[in-house]
Amino acid sequence: MGKGSNIVAVIALIMSLGLGGFIIYDNYIAIPSTLPAENQWYDPSTSALYMPASEAWGTISSISIIFEVFSGQNVYFSFMAELNFDDSSNPGSYIEIHFEVDGIFWSQPRMYVSRYNIPPASAHGLRMSASLQHYNSTMTSGNHTVTLVYKGDSTADSVRSGSLFVQTFN
Repeated sequence: MGKGSNIVAVIALIMSLGLGGFIIYDNYIAIPSTLPAENQWYDPSTSALYMPASEAWGTISSISIIFEVFSGQNVYFSFMAELNFDDSSNPGSYIEIHFEVDGIFWSQPRMYVSRYNIPPASAHGLRMSASLQHYNSTMTSGNHTVTLVYKGDSTADSVRSGSLFVQTFN
């Protein structure tokens, strides 16, 4: 064998080892975890909740989650819903939603959505999706209950099809 064919053989060997190493790494070493996520709670609701009279706070009683926090865990909250501003409500009407944990009203974060003088988009009013999220790294260990409170300035406006998600993690 000549000198040139030895070089080609060495290059082919190096490439084969590299490809073989990649295949072993990709199929046996770098396998992603297939374990299901733990410590997740979800509560959906399809009900429609109209704003209480005189801008009083109401509770979204159809959505509530009891969850457990262990020492050192963080908590992620996420609420999504459809907000409906009826065509009969005033053009500057609003809807405001907050988390309430263990009966304590959280002033922040808050979801505050207003029509800002936008006229009705259709005969059914103005509809939009909105979300409220929060990350908390200081919750005490133990069981907790999260609900949502809401208010608005037009009893014709509503919150519909909401869902609440809670996850604890290290």
